[in-house]
Amino acid sequence: MSALEQAVVLAAGEGRRVRPLTRYQPKPMLRVAGRPILEYPLDAVVDSGVDHVVLVVGHGRNRIQNRFENSYRGVDLTYVTQSTQLGSGHALEAAADRVDGEFLVVNGDNVIDETMVRVTADRYAESDAAACLAVVTSDRTGEYGTVGVKDGVVDRIDEHGDGASARINAGVYAFDESVFDALGRTEFEDGERPLTGAIAELDGPAIAATPNGVWFDPSYPWELLRTNERILYAHPTLAGVTEQVKESARVHESAVVGENVLIGPDCKVSAGAVVKGGTCLLSSTIVGENAVIEGSIVGPDSRVGANALLRDTIVGGGATIGDGTVSPGRSATLVVDGVEYADRRLGGVVADRATVGANVTITPGCRIGPRGTVAPGIALRRDVPENAEVVA
Repeated sequence: MSALEQAVVLAAGEGRRVRPLTRYQPKPMLRVAGRPILEYPLDAVVDSGVDHVVLVVGHGRNRIQNRFENSYRGVDLTYVTQSTQLGSGHALEAAADRVDGEFLVVNGDNVIDETMVRVTADRYAESDAAACLAVVTSDRTGEYGTVGVKDGVVDRIDEHGDGASARINAGVYAFDESVFDALGRTEFEDGERPLTGAIAELDGPAIAATPNGVWFDPSYPWELLRTNERILYAHPTLAGVTEQVKESARVHESAVVGENVLIGPDCKVSAGAVVKGGTCLLSSTIVGENAVIEGSIVGPDSRVGANALLRDTIVGGGATIGDGTVSPGRSATLVVDGVEYADRRLGGVVADRATVGANVTITPGCRIGPRGTVAPGIALRRDVPENAEVVA
């Protein structure tokens, strides 16, 4: 079956639910298993045979354009800007003048593999449908909404999750140009024009593809950690992980490095330190003596002090964690955008260039904004805004 040769990758969103990590960069540029999330869908469409990609960018677009420039793995990239983030359908409309005929649309903030794209493209090519969308089975339909499918045809999309289906939208689509007319007939909902709303406005049927591929949606901090962990444990080749410890990294002979970790280039792991499974240390991170890090992501150029403990914790780039500081991740009820999420495993979330002093205890779920500062000895029980300082 011949591949669709064009793809639109939607990468304009901020990722509000993973704030403050996305204050100055878009969610697609957050790292999972050492790579920007956006590289996973780009690999998926390139591996499926696409030879031209339109990237819709918006929030933090310079981060994306500076990283990828004008091509990716030999495939041309064209950028269009969604100046105001008004939903996925509105984002696709920004690309209307850059595609023709049939094309793929892929969310740029999901981790997927080539199977997700290829199966969707093939299912569409074999049919005379107006659209095809990939669906996956989930027990979290309340967070994603549901897709009703009857005899292979999509007959209902409920954005709020009606409980009548266990299928959810995987964010991989195949369309032709008629989708833009359908988008023009799609009304805004809560200030956004959703791409799923356009499917009901199409002149022909939309069919479902059910690929058995890799699909993760790290929409919350705990899901970012879970995705990182699952890739390191089960899908290391998807992340291009060929060695646990990069050659330029320095690991003291008395340090302990567990399985299913990634220690990036120019990192330093000091004497007696322990790096346990599911942990990713990005480039030039320094881990102090006898520190313990487990199931965490530590951004580039960050420092973790001696005797510190980080469990289920996310640390941004250029951040400092003081000696003896403890972020003891565990299951807790967390609040994001006013919604409670029970029994979620998470430690602290420390944004770029934040500084946490020595002997601080971070309550699970506490978020420290960019350049926020926490004085030594604090028992932190609340979020710290950007540039704010918490003192005794």
